[in-house]
Amino acid sequence: MQIIPIAGLNALAWLMTGLAILLTAGRFAIHWRKNRRIRWDDNLNGAALLTMIGFIITYQLYVPIEYNAELYAMGLSDHAPTDRDIDRDMKAQMANMLLFWLTIYLVKASFLALYWQIFEVSQGFRKAWAATATFTGLGFVLTWIGVFCHCGKPQDFLNLEACANRPRALLLSIVPAWCVINVLGDLLLMVLPLAMLRPLQMQKSQKIGLAVVFGLVAIDIAFDVTRTVYTVDAYLSNFPDQNAVWAILEPTIAVIVCSLPCYRGLISRAETTGSTTVVETYPTYTSSKLPVSNLSSDSGTLRSKSVPSDVEGSRRGRDSLDYV
Repeated sequence: MQIIPIAGLNALAWLMTGLAILLTAGRFAIHWRKNRRIRWDDNLNGAALLTMIGFIITYQLYVPIEYNAELYAMGLSDHAPTDRDIDRDMKAQMANMLLFWLTIYLVKASFLALYWQIFEVSQGFRKAWAATATFTGLGFVLTWIGVFCHCGKPQDFLNLEACANRPRALLLSIVPAWCVINVLGDLLLMVLPLAMLRPLQMQKSQKIGLAVVFGLVAIDIAFDVTRTVYTVDAYLSNFPDQNAVWAILEPTIAVIVCSLPCYRGLISRAETTGSTTVVETYPTYTSSKLPVSNLSSDSGTLRSKSVPSDVEGSRRGRDSLDYV
């Protein structure tokens, strides 16, 4: 039997953590340089990074203990786990599970905050956003409850005996339920902004660029499904714990994906060769009621009339897209 070396898992964990830190720090730097302010989506991305680091730290605490216990059970080690090791493993593993889901849902919250800043000018979007946010919040609560019922009754959350003797059917019901809730929430996060692309007045290439960014959520879906399969499959979940690889990758990839939108030019900037003129095109919402601008000529001078609130809202939406 080929055993995944723990040194390799640790290297993977810190490599992905370092990449997530660099990309998230870059997001803050880019947005501060462009706008001189940090918004809610940035703060939530930063919070997800912190909980992800906590996840990696607790992972480092309990996985070596489990590896040693598995090696001892297989007769490949003479070091039996002590009662202290077992207690430490239990507490670190539960903390790790909580931090895992905190990271995943903080990433979702960051995307929701980003979408709101881009599309808030649409009344239809606001309703769809509220429904998605409600589902996401409910999914978080249900997932959190599932964590505390992971060993049976909530009061047995840290009961080693209860967790050791829990029926496998309990695991086979909770883990897939987590996956279904998480995947449905991610699908809503993809569909929500993609549905808003059609009314935008922008070039097709720009819409494709936006769709690619919004579609990055699909990466999280793929990792969650894979991790779930490796968790519930009796053969795949046996030692060596191949699920450990996917458990490391899912939250770290989620934080990395969360930081990526600012690295892609969503606004097309066409610079005339050999000229100082810079043409910037911004996406706008079509409106059957109001023009984008309302200017009149008086004695050869253009004077701006009062700007309707809907048009001002559309401009705010364009500014938010530039912020991305």
